[in-house]
Amino acid sequence: VVSSGDLLQGVFILLVAFSDEYLNKSTCKTQFEWVTSHLCTGLGVISTLGSLVSLYSMTVLSVYRAHGAKSMNISRDKLTNRNKIAVVVCIGSIYFVAAVVSFIPLAPYFESYFVD
Repeated sequence: VVSSGDLLQGVFILLVAFSDEYLNKSTCKTQFEWVTSHLCTGLGVISTLGSLVSLYSMTVLSVYRAHGAKSMNISRDKLTNRNKIAVVVCIGSIYFVAAVVSFIPLAPYFESYFVD
C-alpha cells in the first residue's frame, strides 16, 4: 500500500516535468491559467492521493507494530479468514478516505475556495 502511494508521487513528478516542458511558458505570466487548468487539477489530485495513501498506510502500520510490540507475550494466531478480511477492509478504507479527501477540491462548492 505504501509503495502505491510512492508510485503516485513519482507519476506526479514526471507529469509535472512533462507539463513544464510542454507548456514552456513563464509561470508568472500564466499563473491563473495554470492554476485553473484541468491539468493542474489532475496533478493536484494525484499528488494528494499519493501523499495521503502513504501517510495513512504508514500510520496504520505503526499502530499495528506498536500493538504487536505491546502484546509480544501473547502467542500469535495464524492468519485467519477474519484477519484477512480485516486487512482488506483496512486497505480499502485507506484508499477510500484518501480518494475522498483528494477529490473534495473538485466539488463545485469548494472550487473557488481552493483556486482564489
